Amino acid sequence: MHLNSAQIEQASIIWVLVTDGGRAQIYRYHQHQETVPMHDSKRKPYEQEMKRHELTPLPEMKFESEPLNDFQVGHDGRGSKISGANPGHNTCEEHLDIHDEVKQNLVKEIADKLNHARETKAFDHLVISASPKILGALRIHLDKTVQDCVVAEINKDFTNDTSHALLAHLQKTFAGAHIDEFRT
Repeated sequence: MHLNSAQIEQASIIWVLVTDGGRAQIYRYHQHQETVPMHDSKRKPYEQEMKRHELTPLPEMKFESEPLNDFQVGHDGRGSKISGANPGHNTCEEHLDIHDEVKQNLVKEIADKLNHARETKAFDHLVISASPKILGALRIHLDKTVQDCVVAEINKDFTNDTSHALLAHLQKTFAGAHIDEFRT
């Protein structure tokens, strides 16, 4: 896990990207104060201010990889090619990993959206949760300005988990890094 221990300002906009290479979702992290009714040991009611942490999915930032059935490889869908002095098709087919190609296309699409969003100052800080391979591919395609906004990289796939599991992990990660925004 990579952590940038820079302090995050209270008013900053924090996005959280969760991806597994086949799909992705970007969330907006919110924190707000909430008044919660409490009771003491003598059953006297009182109210206490508590911080509430929330992740809200951004509907325009949901990504799905293209279906493998729709994905065309090369000019004939099989990966064969024309080569050499001979005008015929080469009988040897190039090794093509369609799954890897689809993941790379998704990573490029995500990076393009993030690069554009950063240009328009849609977010101030970014947290990325993905496998090491996807993190590496994202680093290649993200602009320097977006890379500078990354405050944490989490080597875990949260795409099938609830936002509560992701929130709990984020709070532990940032509390350990002494970043006040995420502390409870």
